[in-house]
Amino acid sequence: MRLTRLMTMLALFAALTLGVAACGDDDDGGGGGGGTADLPTIRFQGLPADPAAIPMLVMQEEGLDEKHGFKAEFVEVDPDAAANTLLLGESDIAMEQDAVTMTLAQQEGEEGVVFFPVLNTMMSVVVPEDSPARTPEDLKGKRVGHFGVDSGTTSVIALMLQELYGIDVFEDYDLREAGPSALPQLLKGGQVDAIFDYEPLALRAVLETPGRYLFEPAKAWAEREQGWSPYLTNLAARVDWLEENEELALGAREGWLEAVEQIEETNYEIFAEEPYRGFLQLAGQEELDAFIDYCAELPCFLTSWTDEDIEKLNNWLALMAENDVLIEETPTEPVAVQLEEFFADGAQ
Repeated sequence: MRLTRLMTMLALFAALTLGVAACGDDDDGGGGGGGTADLPTIRFQGLPADPAAIPMLVMQEEGLDEKHGFKAEFVEVDPDAAANTLLLGESDIAMEQDAVTMTLAQQEGEEGVVFFPVLNTMMSVVVPEDSPARTPEDLKGKRVGHFGVDSGTTSVIALMLQELYGIDVFEDYDLREAGPSALPQLLKGGQVDAIFDYEPLALRAVLETPGRYLFEPAKAWAEREQGWSPYLTNLAARVDWLEENEELALGAREGWLEAVEQIEETNYEIFAEEPYRGFLQLAGQEELDAFIDYCAELPCFLTSWTDEDIEKLNNWLALMAENDVLIEETPTEPVAVQLEEFFADGAQ
């Protein structure tokens, strides 16, 4: 598999993340480049309108980047080129990648790792409010909308339903494919009985159909795994950038954590303020309010990154590989690291 094929697979997984609009601009500076007050710049890449980028915006707005010794710069990327942008060194830290994409990259000879969580498993199975279906088993033989059997959303939901309910989505459900943004309208119009979609599109289906969540992967897997659920996205970086920028990497992680803590202190109400409201580009006030409630309850951002969390992530990757879901083999080298251990090992 050549790198171009890898990028195609990564683009499919990038559909998990939530973004449609455009903002930001690129810069040729890198980690170690100049910033105001002579601070080095860290280029954070992300998708337009993606909630994963909100902590970075908080860092910029609240001066948390400068507090931790750098200037944060947003590099907007297209989903089709996102992994390539990071791996080619056109950005320093990615906010929309994950351990699956870093595993695929490693298998192609590229060295990248994830070093902190970003978003929870923000996807769901939605049915109309008056649907007789009460569990995923009740959808057997029913029309279920999705946006691609190789998409991250369909793959993750299918794997969890297989593990938790013994359901073979591809045999037991009557799958109907459409674009992710078209799925809420198909459910509302009665053209399908349920949909697999990511947030906030699944939430839009709940509001407009009206509908309800039948299966929420983050909650279901957390119940099985003592509170742990797979990460939708992580902070990711190239190994060479980390090795050359130890102090910056640690500062970026601490600034990120502080930004998430500030978001949590507002119970996600900060999403209603500018520039965050404009960046998210949700459909309207009702959807914004519902998304705030959704994130506060789930929660959307994760901050636990212990050795046990990494072990559970590696077990999840092994389960995916065992079932040929997005990856065929587990990584031979660690793709999820604790920065302190990573730098200590490099110093030996």
